[in-house]
Amino acid sequence: MTLDAETLLKNAASSGKRRSLTELVIQALSDKIERGEYAPGAKLPTEPELCSEFGVSRTVVREAVASLKLGRRLIARHGVGVFVADGNGPSAEPGYLDTATLNNSMHVLELRTGVETECAAYAAQRRSEAHLRALKEIYARMEIVAVDDDAECARADFEFHLAVATCSENPHFASILRTLGQEIIIDLRLKHGKANPKERKTYIKRIQREHGDILDAIERRDETAARRAMRRHLNESLERYHHLSSTRSE
Repeated sequence: MTLDAETLLKNAASSGKRRSLTELVIQALSDKIERGEYAPGAKLPTEPELCSEFGVSRTVVREAVASLKLGRRLIARHGVGVFVADGNGPSAEPGYLDTATLNNSMHVLELRTGVETECAAYAAQRRSEAHLRALKEIYARMEIVAVDDDAECARADFEFHLAVATCSENPHFASILRTLGQEIIIDLRLKHGKANPKERKTYIKRIQREHGDILDAIERRDETAARRAMRRHLNESLERYHHLSSTRSE
């Protein structure tokens, strides 16, 4: 017997595996859209309503909605809510980011750039051999993640940055990243989930090289190089977001 996504979701709700729950919520919402329960242009239920319906946390709902926004099936309207895309507006354009998501990702990156560049420098200065080994292990795992699995690529990316924070021996760096974890992962999924497979593969390779530069500088205890490598890694996306934002305001 084949179970629909909502039944699977209820059966899995007590598993505690956030990634599995997120994927199931994505499928359940997609099923509702395809069945017409959420028609083109219809407003999606609020986060608390979706949490209650599926029996999951806000974090799971936010990741699922972010993924569907990335796939251009949903669009956020600032101050109004999230709606099912009708396929005729700007949300149907390749690479489109709605204004609310764009602004939030830009603000998160601005904060990360300020925090993580110094975090990387402290990591190079203070890292222990044990923490360096852990960072290397995470980097190695990143290299074997399937390129087409944008959710797992994003999560591995976040774990790398969290490991750099741990290397700094300052628990507040890691605390800040964990607090921002949901917002960071949404932003990473936007970047990792490029529509064109070839473009995505090229992007993942470039990002991995940048992570390698950060790792190398930390291993060599080169504070200046670590700071520079982290800033270069984060700045490309930040500059792209600023450009998109200024273009829309013209």
